[in-house]
Amino acid sequence: MKKLILLAAIAIFFAACSSETKKSNDATRVETAMGNFDSYGGMITPDSTIDATTLLAEMGNAPTYDTKLKAKVVEVCQKKGCWMNVELGNGEVMKVTFKDYAFFVPTDNAMMAGKEVIMQGTAKFATISVEDQKHYAEDGGATKAEMDAIKEPKNEITFEANGVLVPVAAEATK
Repeated sequence: MKKLILLAAIAIFFAACSSETKKSNDATRVETAMGNFDSYGGMITPDSTIDATTLLAEMGNAPTYDTKLKAKVVEVCQKKGCWMNVELGNGEVMKVTFKDYAFFVPTDNAMMAGKEVIMQGTAKFATISVEDQKHYAEDGGATKAEMDAIKEPKNEITFEANGVLVPVAAEATK
């Protein structure tokens, strides 16, 4: 009986994950005076953003900072779109994850890289474990040698987004 209950629980978990993954990749088209966007996660607007290049100055010494940020995408997770790296403008890259793993962005780096996205959420300083760094490297398509070279935890600024707007070309909205 315990095995039957355990199997049922596992089946429900995987069914929920599968449907959540499918639903979480859906975008809502948002047409605004500031342009057209595909919206992922919570609904946000494209106004009142700060530029990623000013994030560290805006944040100061605060351990966390809630904001709406505009940043250029460098790379997206190739497996699910469950994270992206964005430029901070000072040669640094910031890892962006999505609140509660509730949504993902497109995995097509050719489509996403170079786009200026708008995201709302919380910036914070974090220590990224070796295990997490290797996981992100694997998701990004790193070689085994590149992953093996990761030996130390890394301190960096990260961002947890609860909504992301990806600009859509005018011809794609027709």
